[in-house]
Amino acid sequence: MMTGHLHFPADPHEIDVQSALKDPARRRMILGSLAAGVGALIPWELARAQVNDKSTLSIAYPVDVPTWDPNALSIPTIQNLYQSVFDSPLRYSPQLKLQPRQVTEWKWVDDKATRLEITLRDDIVFHDGTQATMEDVKFSLADRAKADKKLLVGGMLNTVSDIEVVSPTKGVIAFNRSTPAAPIYLAFLAAYIVPKAYMERVGAEGFNARPIGAGPYRMIEHLRGSRIVLEAFDKYWGGSPSIRQIVFQIVPEASARVALVESGRAGLATRLPVRELQRLAQKTGIETKVYPFSEVYMIRIPSYVKPMDDDHVRSAMHLAIDKAALSKAFYGGVAKPLSVMTPEGTPSYVADFNYPFDRNKAIAELNAAGFGPGNPVSFTLLSTNGVFPNDYDMARAIAGMWKAVGINATIEETTPAKLVEAAQNGKLTGPLLYSWANSTGDPENYAGRIFDPRLRFSTWKDMSLSPRIDALMTEVDEAKRMAGYKQLNVESSQKSWAIPLLQAVETVAYSASLEPTLFDNGYILPAEFKYR
Repeated sequence: MMTGHLHFPADPHEIDVQSALKDPARRRMILGSLAAGVGALIPWELARAQVNDKSTLSIAYPVDVPTWDPNALSIPTIQNLYQSVFDSPLRYSPQLKLQPRQVTEWKWVDDKATRLEITLRDDIVFHDGTQATMEDVKFSLADRAKADKKLLVGGMLNTVSDIEVVSPTKGVIAFNRSTPAAPIYLAFLAAYIVPKAYMERVGAEGFNARPIGAGPYRMIEHLRGSRIVLEAFDKYWGGSPSIRQIVFQIVPEASARVALVESGRAGLATRLPVRELQRLAQKTGIETKVYPFSEVYMIRIPSYVKPMDDDHVRSAMHLAIDKAALSKAFYGGVAKPLSVMTPEGTPSYVADFNYPFDRNKAIAELNAAGFGPGNPVSFTLLSTNGVFPNDYDMARAIAGMWKAVGINATIEETTPAKLVEAAQNGKLTGPLLYSWANSTGDPENYAGRIFDPRLRFSTWKDMSLSPRIDALMTEVDEAKRMAGYKQLNVESSQKSWAIPLLQAVETVAYSASLEPTLFDNGYILPAEFKYR
């Protein structure tokens, strides 16, 4: 723990932070000040408990939840919070194997993949003490989506026609067409079970103010933009977590998260710059991990924004990006360059396809579109800052690569919530640097979702792709399904409907006394942690 007095300048704008960070002494002072400033957002008693009491863990986390309705949004980075409070019907193991969770058994009862029978545990208790039944499953995954088309659960489970309740623990999910990949969605975004009676009684606003789930923790305090305090739920079907209290400190600035874990004010910090992890790895009492997982760093392209509708411009954008250089500069070479929209090791990866980095070809493509270094094409590149490691730095590097061939990209900093809203309303102002989450590894949640023009959050609005994607989503022959997705992956990259960049990496630093379980889909779930 850092001790002593920390002095702030009279005017923080007088500091040239980038220059100051190059000087070790000034760097320590600035980061220490950040730790003190952000740490002040939580009561000192909680920070002290984090250090001395192994029943408490403070986590420095980059984003807050926009809403506590887990059926409403599909923002990847908030899933760790939702998983802690709500749990999920199925879940992928740390090695990405589909496993039982709230649902213990599932099987198709027809050969067309239109009727899936599921069995619910009989010992699931919501945080208000009521028991979860198949009526709650039906309400959460079918009825709510029909009543409110804005809920993302309806987009994720868009072929569900009904859930037939056979008994309190038995049900049949009926689909309006063949949906062979349906089980993966019971372990994916927005598919959480909420208590029907409670939500109908208090309404959406009441639920958001006091959410109730059936997960390993219950939410006891939420100071928006500052902290979320969770308490272990003793009636959780999987057993009460060993770490009794979790404090998520909401800290958007990556350097501040670094400072918190370095000072001991947080027991774990996530989504940190790789260069900082390399430094933290030398510190006594701190452990670090940098590992690839199932997300994809990409540039999403809105087809409705000029000049993104020009094939030559998109091709030039793609050809001008040195993906290997991005990996080396920002991720220590751990993030693997991608030519298709799926990582190596997933079933639709295409090992023998390579999209090249070629600056001369990029210039030729721009010339074909009437642009070049003397007549540059200009547009806005949207980027978050600190949502995933080195996101804004990578956006700046890509803009520099583009400028070398005749593309002027003005970077506009934004937030996940703003991006989701703009994408759903078709109001993106330019391409965006994005981390696409797929906790399943299945291609339906890579290319199948990325390029489906009918989805609210899609950006490439080519309606001619709809029947092609429909055919893949209804294909019950697994070999044919994967072959079709591989073809779609290659064509989408060749035509740059989106630009795959790198396989994502997760970066965490944590106290050496902590023993976290880290998932290959990037999940960081405190219920799976314990102290040594």
